[in-house]
Amino acid sequence: MDRVTASGPGSCAACALCVRISGARFAAVLAVILMLPAGVIAAENSSATQAMQLAREGAAAAELKDTATYLAKMEAAAALRPDFPRILVNLAAAQLASERPDESIATLERLAALGVSSPVEKSEDFVALRARREFQAVVKKLAANLHPKGAGEVAFSLREVTGLIEGIAWREKNGQFFFGDVNGRAVWVRQAKDGTLRRFTPEGDELLGVFGLVVDEAAGALWAATSAVPAMRGFTPDQDGTAALAEIDLETGAVRRTIPVVRRVGDQQSHVLGDLALAADGSVFVPDSGGPVLWRLPPGGSALESFVESGEFLSLQGIGLLPAGVALLSDHANGLLRVDLVSHEVRRLEAPTNTTLIGLDGMTLAGDGSVIAVQNGLRPNRVLRIEVDAAGETILAVTVLESGHITMAAPSLGCIATGGDFFCVGNAGWTRFEDTGGQPSAPRVVPIFRTVLPGKKSGR
Repeated sequence: MDRVTASGPGSCAACALCVRISGARFAAVLAVILMLPAGVIAAENSSATQAMQLAREGAAAAELKDTATYLAKMEAAAALRPDFPRILVNLAAAQLASERPDESIATLERLAALGVSSPVEKSEDFVALRARREFQAVVKKLAANLHPKGAGEVAFSLREVTGLIEGIAWREKNGQFFFGDVNGRAVWVRQAKDGTLRRFTPEGDELLGVFGLVVDEAAGALWAATSAVPAMRGFTPDQDGTAALAEIDLETGAVRRTIPVVRRVGDQQSHVLGDLALAADGSVFVPDSGGPVLWRLPPGGSALESFVESGEFLSLQGIGLLPAGVALLSDHANGLLRVDLVSHEVRRLEAPTNTTLIGLDGMTLAGDGSVIAVQNGLRPNRVLRIEVDAAGETILAVTVLESGHITMAAPSLGCIATGGDFFCVGNAGWTRFEDTGGQPSAPRVVPIFRTVLPGKKSGR
């Protein structure tokens, strides 16, 4: 789904939030959670997992017209995760069902303060509030959150695209942009001089669907996170869960090698490698969206190693590596996570009051050490600047840089490129590949959106 909705209490309340999981991330978050080893979940005691379970129990109580239990469960869920928009919607519904209209409106005010939108005025759950001025006022606030914000614009467009453009990387040495094509199982390159786009990797099925990319000048390589998903050309059901890290020659586009995720005995995870990051020592870290794993390819290594597994990993997406020896991971269903690269300790970073980091997708580190992240799991889509302390222990501030732009209708991954600006794929095109059997789309234009980061002038 592509937005927070306000449907009946027995529907999306069961999963605690309605978010679109970009591309292969369409797999339900709950399905991922339910497949996690019970010991891992218990050991981590994830607040997200607990909140979702409470929300499911609340939804079941609502179906039985047990309003007292419904309210108690949703209050407990919201106490654990006040940053889950869907939980706030259902808490407001539960409060109204328990004849607490003022509390219901106050909860919707909390929802509006997060900067998201939800069509609560259309929901049967809130019929009793429609005539109240306070409700009409909060409805206007929720609608106002959809208004475009930020000065970003389309930097350039990729024309006549028939594939699914998810990944993006920039090569500072010559100004080339590289793009990962999930459907076409390919990498494309855009020349800096004339803007022409050509296929970079050879024709054929040597690669799976190509997601995130990162340039490794020291190794003369372009690393690519690749995965088999239904939107991929030539996908067959037996390929489900197949994923690999690919090393591509940075000059010729030749595929040097692919390094697969090796399943352990009993592994039923649908592995999806969607993004990656290059460490200073040459290690490549790869989050797994479909399994609770952060993979690592050590320098000179030939196999992916399970670096850390955690019950906090619900739907891993992007990754950024801090100089302090810390990895920051964006989790579509859980927010921003901190991984100590020495102790392997995993901890969720609390979002500041009146902010939500649910629905984070790709992220990258800016020159000032802040995290620039695409948030495409809520309505509206946004680009966020997340400031953390040097040790990555605390989130200091969250600023919305861009929000609700029509040319950023379905953003995916991004990178820091020309002039230190942030560039992201404005519309990857996932909806064009739903139930198409992996067939290419009709030729279209893919906008590449640019955000000038705070504290600098545009590099244009």
